[in-house]
Amino acid sequence: MSKTVLIVDEQLFNKLMGKIEKLTEKVDNIGLSGNDGFKDKWYVTDEVCRILKVSRRTLQKMRDTGAIKFTKASKKIYYKASDIELFLEQF
Repeated sequence: MSKTVLIVDEQLFNKLMGKIEKLTEKVDNIGLSGNDGFKDKWYVTDEVCRILKVSRRTLQKMRDTGAIKFTKASKKIYYKASDIELFLEQF
């Protein structure tokens, strides 16, 4: 197995390191570094329907009325496990 050595301009290296530091800060701020398992897991619609034993339409009504929190990224909808747990505790 051979190793490759790259020579990078110091200014470019410092710029890259700055971006890495910013990304690290963002990850730390959203709490992914201290993942405690269940609370930080995200589910998609089909999984939540199975957990709550409701249809996709019922889940959509729950979203529309604000009964359950969700996050939309691109065309996919995600539900945080702690929000599902909170919803279940209310009923």
